[in-house]
Amino acid sequence: MKKILSMLLVFTMALTCCFGAVASAEADKVVVGITIDPGNIGPFQGMSAGRIGILFTTYEFLVTKVNGERVNCLAKEITQVDEKTVDVEIYDYIVDQAGNPLTAADVAWSYQSGMDSGNLPKLAAIASVEAKDDYTVRFVFNELSAGDLDALLMECPIVTRAAYEASPDQMATDPVTTSAYQVTEYVSGSKIVYKNTGKYWQTDDSLVPMTSKHNAENIEIDIIPDTAQLTNALKTRAIDVSVWISATDIADFKDQPGFTVSQMPENTTEVFLFNCSEQSVFAHNPDLRKAIAYAIDSELIAEGAYNGDARAVKTYGNTKYADYVESWNDEPYYEYDFEKAKELYAASGASNLNLKLMYVTSDETAMMATIIQAELAELGINVELCGYDSQLFNQYKYDGADQWDLMLDEVASSTNLANVYKLAWDSKGYTHDGALNYAVDDQLQSLLEAAMNEKTHNDETMNAFHQYLKEQCYGIGLVQKLSNVAHTDTIKTLETCFRGQVLPGACEY
Repeated sequence: MKKILSMLLVFTMALTCCFGAVASAEADKVVVGITIDPGNIGPFQGMSAGRIGILFTTYEFLVTKVNGERVNCLAKEITQVDEKTVDVEIYDYIVDQAGNPLTAADVAWSYQSGMDSGNLPKLAAIASVEAKDDYTVRFVFNELSAGDLDALLMECPIVTRAAYEASPDQMATDPVTTSAYQVTEYVSGSKIVYKNTGKYWQTDDSLVPMTSKHNAENIEIDIIPDTAQLTNALKTRAIDVSVWISATDIADFKDQPGFTVSQMPENTTEVFLFNCSEQSVFAHNPDLRKAIAYAIDSELIAEGAYNGDARAVKTYGNTKYADYVESWNDEPYYEYDFEKAKELYAASGASNLNLKLMYVTSDETAMMATIIQAELAELGINVELCGYDSQLFNQYKYDGADQWDLMLDEVASSTNLANVYKLAWDSKGYTHDGALNYAVDDQLQSLLEAAMNEKTHNDETMNAFHQYLKEQCYGIGLVQKLSNVAHTDTIKTLETCFRGQVLPGACEY
């Protein structure tokens, strides 16, 4: 009897250890703090910093990226048929949170809807998309630039047509997706609450990518635009983690019991563009564009707007990408030079300018805009600050030449720097036949196409485009953000996506 009791005790202890390990890896609830409201969280909306923070909790894609490598998600097999044709076979047992089966027709419909929306300009590379059979989608591309295939297969959120058409607001607040997490509450400007449905379609754990893990039962995204309030929320453990803590406050968590801190460069770049539509003062005046570029102090922006959590860049992008040309680091790139700015402004022939500066409202962008406003006032240029929510900003950004003269934007890519260039400067991606800023320039387009072409994508073609864009000054890079990631000891292992945002479902607790 003693022997049996001993064996039972050992068995019980083993079970306790086993379940203890599971408990330490999962959490009942985790709260993530972000500073920018995602706005409309429907599947076919434009990208924004707030949207990136909730993207993988909300939606799934054909593929994703983990440690720089493509990993299948909804896709089971990818077959290159010819140079411009790709077949994607999806799993035949995918269902969304409402129980609707996901078929190739839904994937094709999702992509067509994304293309029709005008909010996902990358999709302009797709000539056609159609269901070849129940579970195979055929993509025909106008062209495939370097890194394009991966980017395109992870660009469009996939939903079933049945769920989308059943939504009273086109999923603006109630997306029904294939993710393990369903939105149960969305209070605009305050919070988004997710619940693990417990019926995720992919039951083979070995096939679940990092971005689709679901180790937390409940996820709450708290939207806290004020950085001081965000810091206090972490201090009081009202939130568990944030990648948005300012440099001035991050010291409060370093080497403190119960907290872990790290800093990492982001793939995002804050950029500045000139409206070059025909009716704009900048359309045929490179001297005016350059005058303003030299009047802006990127180092001051890094310190003043980001408290040192940013660094000045040397191109329309940053060093995070493998195809960044290292020699640019040793070249001049519109470093602040007020005397030169004055000379160019005089040469431009412009005077008494009243310009609208458009940006997505946040503490950092408002400060950045204020710094630029003050610097341009020194030149005698009056700047009206036009801060909008991300939805209105994207509307004006893509179809509102009369709404802005100057624009602060944030750019990034999941693939390479050539793709960052493409998103802004490829005229084929815009219905108005110009680049994002309405500039029509055949030489710019030709150099860009050489840099994007997989056969000619190299340092030489990247440098040629960079130098021409710098010379024309249609837009410039300002700063690369550095993320301060701070979290409580509730999180044992922090996981982030390839864009540097927290993956609350993938963390271990």
